[in-house]
Amino acid sequence: MIVEDVRRAETARGWRLSAAVRTKAAPGVTRLYFTVRGGKPDWLPERGDAFLAALLMPAMSLGEELAVDAPVSRRLIRSARTVMEIYSTWWQQFRTIRVVAAETCAAVGGQDAVGLFFTTGVDCFYSLLKDGERRAEPGHQPVTDLLFANFEQHCGPDHDRLVARIGHVAARTGCRAVVVDTNLRFFTDPLAGWEAYHGAALGSVALGLQGLLGRCLIAASDQYRHLPPLGSHPVLDHLWSTECLEIVHDGAEATRTEKVERHLARAELALENLTVCWRGRPDRNCGVCEKCLRTMVAFELAGALHRCRTLPGPLDLDRLRTVAICSEDAQDAMRSMVREARARGRHDIADAAEAALRHQARRSGQGVR
Repeated sequence: MIVEDVRRAETARGWRLSAAVRTKAAPGVTRLYFTVRGGKPDWLPERGDAFLAALLMPAMSLGEELAVDAPVSRRLIRSARTVMEIYSTWWQQFRTIRVVAAETCAAVGGQDAVGLFFTTGVDCFYSLLKDGERRAEPGHQPVTDLLFANFEQHCGPDHDRLVARIGHVAARTGCRAVVVDTNLRFFTDPLAGWEAYHGAALGSVALGLQGLLGRCLIAASDQYRHLPPLGSHPVLDHLWSTECLEIVHDGAEATRTEKVERHLARAELALENLTVCWRGRPDRNCGVCEKCLRTMVAFELAGALHRCRTLPGPLDLDRLRTVAICSEDAQDAMRSMVREARARGRHDIADAAEAALRHQARRSGQGVR
């Protein structure tokens, strides 16, 4: 796989960093891009770091050498070896490959800005609210920019409302909203499943913004006590850092319910703007999918479901018993929820969640762990 012609250009929507990508597996050339709506040209240095992070897993899937014809951080290219060792250990379909760059040099140009990837979900709201409480601590670098990566290339009124909601949260917390449009998933989805790949995707967006960011937070999905293989992970995310950009996996000290109890349940900003749904429209929660129901359980256990204006209540345990839990990550999250519900004496919720896991096991022909 060859990455070449890395360039920055102004478009109608904002400044764009792009590169031509060629692979033996498909004819022709694909132009991979990151477009920052508005923004400034110096936010997007003409380097290969973002493309190395974006294409490492797809190249491993194909078993092709990854050659980047652009400057790449020495630190990043060293870390790529460790990333490949982790990937190939967790997921056997990814093979270790050779990674080369036209030039390896220390990345320069990072500013003091601190980014946080933000979708108005539980994990990122927790990181944002926790950051707000720590602003007075000596040496703390507060979040300055809320980053939204439009990986699905959504557009239209629903998407505009979600972006407006992110902008509203940014304004209320003294931050700047930065929206990045990218065709990354169009290129990578056939080669790498999102559950395994999404951490690299987030890392690549942050690396594309090295001219702006000196630090960037990726909100944790899981808790330190329970860390199954996942694309965004404490052992992985920091490996996308360069000499001028520190990438941090943030918030793994708390479970989903603990995040709600500690911060979201008492924050009007979160209660008015929380959006977690992957199934329905991008600006609202359907209330019936696994992600919505799991979030509703967390708020119910925290005694705050009735206060969250974006989640439909009350909690329907019959719906929870039969909800589809398709991904292994979602099943792990449901098992964690069972333990939390039992610990809080909510055996009705735990029983319903266990029934859902049994239903899913029967669907897939597996036993319940």
